[in-house]
Amino acid sequence: MRTLTRLTGVTLAAAPVAFLAAALAAGPLRAQTTATVEVRLRPGDAVRLEAYAERASPPPEPERRPIGEYAVDERGQVLLPVAGLIQVVGRPFSEVRAEVERAFAAEFVDAAVRVTPLLRIAVLGEVRQPGLFPVDPTMSLADVIAAAGGLTMSANRGDVRLVREEETLMVTDQGSIAGVDVPIESGDRIVVGRRSWAAENLPLLIGTASSVLVSLVTVLILR
Repeated sequence: MRTLTRLTGVTLAAAPVAFLAAALAAGPLRAQTTATVEVRLRPGDAVRLEAYAERASPPPEPERRPIGEYAVDERGQVLLPVAGLIQVVGRPFSEVRAEVERAFAAEFVDAAVRVTPLLRIAVLGEVRQPGLFPVDPTMSLADVIAAAGGLTMSANRGDVRLVREEETLMVTDQGSIAGVDVPIESGDRIVVGRRSWAAENLPLLIGTASSVLVSLVTVLILR
């Protein structure tokens, strides 16, 4: 059975019953966010490598390596400078990071290394630049939507969904996005819904109805 959690801003003083219901509904979500989630990569994800090192051979020569992003291939491996070909799929990323750090430590006297997983996330629906994005796990749901250009004018601001596999984990609204702290996993989809035809055309419908009403009133007055 699918678990669907909706997050909305509710004031306890204004609506205690609604607050209690929202708190109960959000229970599974809070349990998920407080637990430590180990990042695991899939084929198609990437690894960002940043390094500054000094070789041991005399005289010591500092060697700067620019930031590089290296794709995880279909076999679940990534080819990194110094560390070589490393299996990443099927392993906690903390193990991958430790292996890369050991490789640099064996090659250089003093190495400063930063290894960051980049998750491939799809942002779909009513965003300005839908598509696939490399996402740092430290990025929030709001950060990912911002990377996609933000919401369009036609977006349903109360229908922002996080979908994993075929399960909708969460539905939230624009005002609550900044407070969402759900760990994003590789392969997740963020889907922004579209407003209904009636909602999009409400000003036109109101204007048309007003014009018709004025016409009817005018006819009745002139009779």
